[in-house]
Amino acid sequence: MADPCMAAAEIPSEDVEMEGTNLPPSSGLGSRLSNGDGDARSRPIQPPENIEQTSHVQFKSDPDEKQLLSSSPPSNGDPNRMKSASRKKGTASKKGPRKSRPSKPKNSSKKGTSITDPAGGAHDASSDDETDNGPYCICRGPDDHRWMISCDVCEDWFHGECVDLDKDVGERLVERFVCPNCTDGKRNYTKYKKTCSLAGCKNPARLYTKIPKDRSVFCCNDHCDAWWVNMIDTLPTKAASEKAIEVLTQEDFVGLLVNTAEQSSWKLGDQPFGNMEGLWSNGLPTRSGVLSGEEQAFLKNSSAERLALGNEIVQYKKMMQLIDWANHRRQLAIEAGKFTKESCGYDWRLDTVSVRHQFSEWLETPEGQATFKAGRLDAPLDPDLQGEQTTRGMCEKKRCKPHNGWYKLLMSAVRTLIKETATAAADKLNSEDVMRQAAEARFERRQLEKNSVEILDG
Repeated sequence: MADPCMAAAEIPSEDVEMEGTNLPPSSGLGSRLSNGDGDARSRPIQPPENIEQTSHVQFKSDPDEKQLLSSSPPSNGDPNRMKSASRKKGTASKKGPRKSRPSKPKNSSKKGTSITDPAGGAHDASSDDETDNGPYCICRGPDDHRWMISCDVCEDWFHGECVDLDKDVGERLVERFVCPNCTDGKRNYTKYKKTCSLAGCKNPARLYTKIPKDRSVFCCNDHCDAWWVNMIDTLPTKAASEKAIEVLTQEDFVGLLVNTAEQSSWKLGDQPFGNMEGLWSNGLPTRSGVLSGEEQAFLKNSSAERLALGNEIVQYKKMMQLIDWANHRRQLAIEAGKFTKESCGYDWRLDTVSVRHQFSEWLETPEGQATFKAGRLDAPLDPDLQGEQTTRGMCEKKRCKPHNGWYKLLMSAVRTLIKETATAAADKLNSEDVMRQAAEARFERRQLEKNSVEILDG
């Protein structure tokens, strides 16, 4: 505790704040008195009787805040007015130029901080004097001590409420935050960590550790055990199931896990069967006994249907070639001055396009064979058709309504047919692959288990 009778020369008046005193203006700390001859001398202050001895001196000197601290001179107008203590000036209305923010670490979030003065005291930065007016965020508002997160691209700060981001999610699950202004959906976007696989847990999974063996889809080992317990509980027990022989029970599954853990032959998640190499060649088994009679018939029919679908796609592509050749012939007629840009130019041989059976028959005709052999669409071979060689067999009408936009319409129709046919062929191939995998797993299992069936007479 400071001595209230200490000399005024030992303590600057600007750095002293008296608390619990009722001194009159003439009794200021360290005041100088005159003896009438103009000789000023220092006199220690004698505390009046009504001053509590618990008064203390508090030093307030903060060079970082750069606040002007001064003592108000005593007023001569009102002798009963108390001497005001030193206080901060201008912190509410005056601010210097905002300093540039240093670069932030990843996933940094802005929270309330505290500033400690040199004397050892600390005051919370959430006071009104320490409010940062910004502007920040998409709202261009101040740092009003709500939770904020920094953008990894523009390095601006954003209120969690303004970007619809919860504080817990932002601090635990956001691996890289990108604000709405910088998000482009390609390289810049907010990246989240994968949560724990246990339902209801919002903690990040251990997939981001530096040691590979410590990585897990769970946040801790307890949640891993809880997940397994929940999975096992979904299986029936032998006591509760009437078909315990036909279904997998909890006891069977636990025994399977224990057995495989002891033998270390294979673990849960690996494919136990169906790993035989060289069992298939061109979709057919290289060993006998792999496929049943029904499976062989299915694969044979499916392969033939896929081949037919492939031939259909080939015909559709020839249709597209014929359409392009007809359009090219129209362009040649326009360049020769026989047609204008408003002329139709539809060739009657395009009537078979998009009708597969009719187009297939036309391909077998001499004209069809000659067209695809020459690689262009020439004048029709029908002698009954009249007209010039350049425009024979073409519609010469201008702005023809029946054939309006014939090139785009025919091309669009043929592309749709190709897409549908290719999808049907892919579905058949997928069905064949599923059957081959099932047959391979069954065959390998028979080889490993070495089961046999013996027929007993009578």
